[in-house]
Amino acid sequence: MATGSMTKNSKKLKKLHETHQYYSRKVDEITEERKKDRGYGSKEILMRLKKTKLAIKDSIESLKKRLELTKK
Repeated sequence: MATGSMTKNSKKLKKLHETHQYYSRKVDEITEERKKDRGYGSKEILMRLKKTKLAIKDSIESLKKRLELTKK
């Protein structure tokens, strides 16, 4: 029973990593665009993307801790 849960969590962890990588690429793209367009709209988008990326990173860390506890 615990193995199924670990597999589910492992898949979730993989999906979170993929999503984090997506947001990393988007942040890099917007940062490059901001070199040309310093408007508030692009700053607002960049800030929102960075907050989302950080929330995903926190979720990854939390899930990793839970996975370590279930292994013991």
